[in-house]
Amino acid sequence: MKNNIKQNDSFNNMDQFIGKLQKEDKRNLLLTRNVQWVMWALAVLYAVFFIIIPFDSNTVYEKIGWFLYVATFVSFGFVFNYLKKEYKRVDYGLPTLKMLENAAKRYKLFQRKLVLAITPILLIDAGMVLLTYKPENPETLLRTIIITQALIIPSVGIGLLIGIAIWRKRQKPLRDAALKMIEELKK
Repeated sequence: MKNNIKQNDSFNNMDQFIGKLQKEDKRNLLLTRNVQWVMWALAVLYAVFFIIIPFDSNTVYEKIGWFLYVATFVSFGFVFNYLKKEYKRVDYGLPTLKMLENAAKRYKLFQRKLVLAITPILLIDAGMVLLTYKPENPETLLRTIIITQALIIPSVGIGLLIGIAIWRKRQKPLRDAALKMIEELKK
């Protein structure tokens, strides 16, 4: 295996590339673990709100809304648990070509696993609508839905833009280098 594969200005050899890859994988493992615990804590917090707030003063819509908030954070907890397990399974002892292919796949910008975030986003969206909807004024339902979407859609958009910016700075160079090394190894 060539150890002096010139990739770009950041990676002069395979050892340097693997070191940066391991550092990024470790950072992502720690991040997913910490975010998972935050999601579990928020699920417990909202469950406590759901239990403590007197049921007789809540409408059915509010009760369902609180339940959806709890379900949102529980489902986000499972999503981050899945991602954490994925980072724990990374194996640098695989043959070089396979390890590079896995790294390139792992740091692809848009992946199928992004779909996992859709369920919690829809749950929080529905929960917000139900918590803010006032059934005594049924004509306000459409307005409540529009206001909720005006909050959720930009929030998700900003989150995506931040994620893309982080990917471009930290993970795209790793993916590009891995793809370039794969290309050179297949020659």
